[in-house]
Amino acid sequence: MVLHGLLPKPLAANDVIVGQLLTHPLHPERDGFYSQQAHEEVDELNDYHIQLRYRDVFSVDQEGRFMTNYGAKFDLGRIYRQPNLLTVCAEQMIQRTSMHPRRAFEAVCSDPEAQQWIYELAKEHKDFFMVVGVTEFKNAVFKRAKLRDAGASNLLSEMPLEKGAKVPRSIARRDSTLGALSTEPHISGVFGMDIRRCMARITTPAEPHSLSDIGYHWVYYDVPGSTSKEQLMIGLGGALKANELRLMLDLSEEDVQTNLDAISQLSLDALSAAASPMLRPHSPALRGRSPSPHPTLKAHS
Repeated sequence: MVLHGLLPKPLAANDVIVGQLLTHPLHPERDGFYSQQAHEEVDELNDYHIQLRYRDVFSVDQEGRFMTNYGAKFDLGRIYRQPNLLTVCAEQMIQRTSMHPRRAFEAVCSDPEAQQWIYELAKEHKDFFMVVGVTEFKNAVFKRAKLRDAGASNLLSEMPLEKGAKVPRSIARRDSTLGALSTEPHISGVFGMDIRRCMARITTPAEPHSLSDIGYHWVYYDVPGSTSKEQLMIGLGGALKANELRLMLDLSEEDVQTNLDAISQLSLDALSAAASPMLRPHSPALRGRSPSPHPTLKAHS
C-alpha cells in the first residue's frame, strides 16, 4: 500500500483529520478549521484501509527529515546510494482517504462558518490547505538500515539508532537516566497526508479568472451584507508532494525546540538531584541549576 505524501516528521494522530482546513500542513496547531456541519457527509466519502505488521524503508536527509519511503519490497537501484536509511515496523498502518475530494471540499465550503474562516484568509491574501487523506502508524519502531553485501543483494542489516542520530526527534533513541539499557521508542502518529492546495479570493461575478486559477476546482458564494455584490470564490488545487512538504519544515524552529528539550532535561535532572538525601541545600552541585523547565516547552510523545 502506497503512503500518502510522506511527512518530514510525524504528527500527533489527533491533530489532523480528513476534511480539515489548515494554514500550515506541518503545524496544525497554528490555525485550522474543521466543519462539524459537514462531518457526516465528509466521513461517508472516506475509504479505509488497515494493514497489520506494516514494514517500510525510509530515507532521511542530512537535516534529519524524512525524504522518501520505498516499501518493504524496494527497488535496489532506488536506495543503493542512499546513505541514511531507516526501516520501520508498525503494528498497524491505517489509511483514511476521501474517494471524492471535490465533493468533500464542496461539503466543507458550504458551511457558513467555514466560509467566514476562509473569508478572513482571503482578505489577507493567504492560501490554505485541505486534508483529504491520512496515513497513520500504530506502535512503529525505527532502526538504522544498511545494505548487506555492498548492495549485491536487496537484503538489509538492521541496528538500533545511534545516540544523536539525525532523525526526527520523536523517533530518536531514548537513553534511560537510571543507567538501564536504551530502548527504541514505539511511535504512533500520522506519517503521511494527502493534502491539497487551496486558495480563495473576494471578487465579483463579472470579474474574470486569471491564469493562476487553472487547475483548481472552484466554488462560489455570495458575501453576506455586501453592497457591491461581492462573492467569495474558493478553489481546490493539486496535492503537495513529499519533497514540497519536506522543504516546508522550519528547521530553525526545530533546532530551537531541540535545544529547549535539552535545557528542560538538565532542569529536570537538577530537580531530581535536589530531592536526593545525599545532597544538602548548600551543596555546590545545586548552584546555578534551575528546576523549572522552559515555560513554552510542549511535551512530545
